[in-house]
Amino acid sequence: MEYHFILRYLLDPADAAGGVDDILERLGEAGCLDALVGISAPGKIVLDFTRSATSLAQAIRIAVADVESAILTAVLHSTEVPDNREEEDIALMAKLALMESLMKELAAWIDENQLTYAGAAEKLGVKPARVYEITRMNPENITIDSLVDILLRAGKNVRFEIEAPAGPRYKLAALKTEMPQGLPRVADGDDMPAAGLETS
Repeated sequence: MEYHFILRYLLDPADAAGGVDDILERLGEAGCLDALVGISAPGKIVLDFTRSATSLAQAIRIAVADVESAILTAVLHSTEVPDNREEEDIALMAKLALMESLMKELAAWIDENQLTYAGAAEKLGVKPARVYEITRMNPENITIDSLVDILLRAGKNVRFEIEAPAGPRYKLAALKTEMPQGLPRVADGDDMPAAGLETS
């Protein structure tokens, strides 16, 4: 799923004096090709991202890491998330969450075995570029089926469980303890009317 967000950075004077072309080249090499770059004022840079990820938090986290690997002295000044996204598809979000959990397992396996992208690709029967995208938690051009296949090649057992939806939840603030109109007052020790509950 694609997420839109804006990162604003303060630059070290040495980087700011290096020129726009140098900054753009470094950002491109670091994987920020999905960002529009603007130099708003001397010493300040704005990156307008549209990035594929399994969640907004994941997209921002990876983008920040990319920028800071390109410009080591850059200091994140602010993060802006425009409120212009369409209503989220619950089924799609659940699918993306599942994909993220599978990719985390693969990334952990690669880290535990101290493998390079090329080494992991050779063991898993995929291209290094695919391993790179998995470690970046990028769900674009990948399926749950392919992730399961790669995990099996890594010697992992994969099992899915289907759960029934959770039951209704109740808000404590919705408890109604007022006595209904028209009922006679009861003496101490008598049964009180039950409080009503509203489901959220």
